[in-house]
Amino acid sequence: MSDFLRPIKLLLLPVLLITAAIYALPFTALIPQQWSFFIPWLPLAISGLLFLVVGFFNFSRILFAGLISLSVWTFLKLDFANSDYRQLALVLMSVNMLLIAFYKERGTYSITGLFRIAFIFCQPGLLVLLYVFKADEFHQLISWPKLLIEGHNVSIPALAVFGGCFLYLLVKLFVQNLLIDAYLLISLVFSGWLLLMPPVTEVQLSLLVSLNQLLLLMALFKRSLSMAYIDELTGLPGRRALNERMVKLGKNYTAAMLDIDFFKKFNDTYGHDVGDQVLRMVAQKIRQVKGGTAYRYGGEEFCILFPSTDIEMAAASLEAVRESVEQASMKVRSKKRTKNNKKGRGLRGTGGGGELVSVTISGGLATARTKTNPLKAADVALYKAKDQGRNRICMPSVS
Repeated sequence: MSDFLRPIKLLLLPVLLITAAIYALPFTALIPQQWSFFIPWLPLAISGLLFLVVGFFNFSRILFAGLISLSVWTFLKLDFANSDYRQLALVLMSVNMLLIAFYKERGTYSITGLFRIAFIFCQPGLLVLLYVFKADEFHQLISWPKLLIEGHNVSIPALAVFGGCFLYLLVKLFVQNLLIDAYLLISLVFSGWLLLMPPVTEVQLSLLVSLNQLLLLMALFKRSLSMAYIDELTGLPGRRALNERMVKLGKNYTAAMLDIDFFKKFNDTYGHDVGDQVLRMVAQKIRQVKGGTAYRYGGEEFCILFPSTDIEMAAASLEAVRESVEQASMKVRSKKRTKNNKKGRGLRGTGGGGELVSVTISGGLATARTKTNPLKAADVALYKAKDQGRNRICMPSVS
């Protein structure tokens, strides 16, 4: 359930900000006259800040989305931005956002990154050349059949492309729960709305595009915070997030320490790549614990905090997680499998070769009301579980 709610949480703040901006548009007429010179150039200023920060964090897809948004702003300021050209721009914008969703991070200013930037810049330049030298032929080519929607003519092919890209990004967001997909989806809808229903004044256009760039900047800072607080391998919050949460909870919580049994031996047998897969699988099971929040403590150790929960209720939830991990299994690469990658890909899905493996976990519980550090007390209970044969949950009171 928490995984399903995460995309909604990612979209909530941007949607609220955009809704507030839409309702505030009529009040732009009240903006003082001395601001009228600065506001039309606000998108450039915020974009410059965005591109500068992207250079430090090396998150190129945010840069590409910002370039697309800036291209939409530039396009709408041009004189030839009539209805037919806006439909074509809607198609190009949608396809570019979809491509960005497929891009792998290759560095902002690497050869691949620079090529992608050049690819984005070449498209509006090509449109200008076609408009200048082949205006009549080009206009006939993009005169697509249209629908009338709330007083605006919307091209059917353009609407189909936009809708397809929107659905793909929406499904991808709910399947993978990635922050970048949420903000690409927001930027797609925002830019599409500006192209289909352009604002009445240049001030409104500049303010809305500036908001889109600010949202992308916010995504960049949220990602940097996520890197500091979220464990990259498992997707669980890390030690820093755990320590801060413990301070906020005070003395009203139960702590659990968990450890994968014989994990070092498992790593030696199957290799670290398979070990990483097991860590992700176990983390996914632990994340689903009822009434608690899971954290990666380090190595093969995990921690769960149960706020306002007594130790007996926490033990029941932890036992359910232990059983879930015990019953889970995964197929690992066969040792006899060919080392040739091309041949190996051809064998995938044929049902052979892989060995089914499974792991178990041990756990210990302690309340924050203990005289010692609750994590240390839970760790003592964890080692008691290991001494009693592993694959079990123990509490300090259990002899």
